[in-house]
Amino acid sequence: MNQRFPVRRGFRLTFNIVIVLIVVTLVVFYPLAFSGLEGLMRAELKSSNISQAYAALSALASSLALIGVVISLFYQARAGRTAREQSIRNLQQQLITMEMEDPSLMTAVGAPWGLPIPAESAKIREHLYIHMWASYWAGIYAVGEINTAVARKIARAELFGSEAGREYWTAVRNNVLSTNEGKYKRFVQIVDQEYRQIIAKNIPTNKPVKDTSYSVNAKNKPTCNLTSVAAIAGALVAGMLICRKLP
Repeated sequence: MNQRFPVRRGFRLTFNIVIVLIVVTLVVFYPLAFSGLEGLMRAELKSSNISQAYAALSALASSLALIGVVISLFYQARAGRTAREQSIRNLQQQLITMEMEDPSLMTAVGAPWGLPIPAESAKIREHLYIHMWASYWAGIYAVGEINTAVARKIARAELFGSEAGREYWTAVRNNVLSTNEGKYKRFVQIVDQEYRQIIAKNIPTNKPVKDTSYSVNAKNKPTCNLTSVAAIAGALVAGMLICRKLP
């Protein structure tokens, strides 16, 4: 999914450049074009008809130029709004990260916020981590980087593939369904539909991931069994006895 970001940005940039070029071309060259057209029409039309045709074409060119400017301003406003939303969400992610690293800050912001979450740092940290992912998915859906089908797949496979994800949605679903608007509301509705289907079909969650980091590190460390210890101890005792017998 991340590979689509530069492609979409490049497409938008190209579209804006094309619009600007069209506007500049119309503004600069339409008088010359209309002058040539007037020369061609002079032989067949009267001067009054030529003036009317020139005025009509001039109005058309001005309208096209105005439409191009409006479209360009629209995309600029949309890009600015998206940038502001991204800045706000980045700040939120930073605050949540600080809260996850320092459990004392959880109490400072009133955790667990009236939600059915145990007042335990581990559970709250788990809830906040899932919330960061859910916010990310909602954001990329709102800006059009993923479609409805991909959003449904993410909800099924990633969010509701774990027991923690289902507990998270059970805790927040009523709140997010009633407070979000626009594309964000559409996203939470999609996620809630998938949630209700999974619960209705009683689809099991994925098995917990086995942490193999300890076993891998243990394999790299030298092992020392009882046989080796016994052999070393026997050699030490034999050496002591030999030393005593020597003059």
